[in-house]
Amino acid sequence: MKIWQSNVKSDDKIIAFYNKTIYKGNPKPDEVEKIVRELTIGKQTSSLFGIPQKLLKEINFEVGKNHIEVLFGLDSIEYLKINDVDKKQEIFDFLRAEIPNSRYEVEKYSKFKAGKKPLFAMAFILILFCWALYLANEIENGNQYEIVGSGRSITTIVLALASIGTVNVILLFGVLFCIALLGFIFKTKRPKVVHKIIVEPRL
Repeated sequence: MKIWQSNVKSDDKIIAFYNKTIYKGNPKPDEVEKIVRELTIGKQTSSLFGIPQKLLKEINFEVGKNHIEVLFGLDSIEYLKINDVDKKQEIFDFLRAEIPNSRYEVEKYSKFKAGKKPLFAMAFILILFCWALYLANEIENGNQYEIVGSGRSITTIVLALASIGTVNVILLFGVLFCIALLGFIFKTKRPKVVHKIIVEPRL
């Protein structure tokens, strides 16, 4: 058995590994010590959320994140929230040592993989910008456009953006492009490093 407690506001107040189960929870402050005592003497508690070891698929510890990601069941995800880097490392190392039929891997993202999403976002923004700017220019030159159909298509959105005028279209998409560009720079400057505990399925 191992129990971790925290008083940090954004942390899970209790994280524990007991009886082949990962527990986490955020009971009221005056209930924390009572629940810890119950766990210590082997008493089951309904105050915590439990993830049985047999349901575990993967445990991920991404450098720089304030949580450990637990994948279990068919497609369920739970987060063990810990801000303290040393405590997060301790919990991950403990689970790595205690969980059988598992292997440890480190996934280091390449700069392209790290920046792929903001790169695609920039490309998408650029396409919408060219489309909206063209329509805005056409509207300002006296052309009229009418939406046929439900009015819920991307064409409707682009036309609505075009209606604010060429100057505003340039300003709006300029801001969006800068946000995506900053995201790309940040993600490629510090590519993700993810430590993984991969639980092998039992045959």
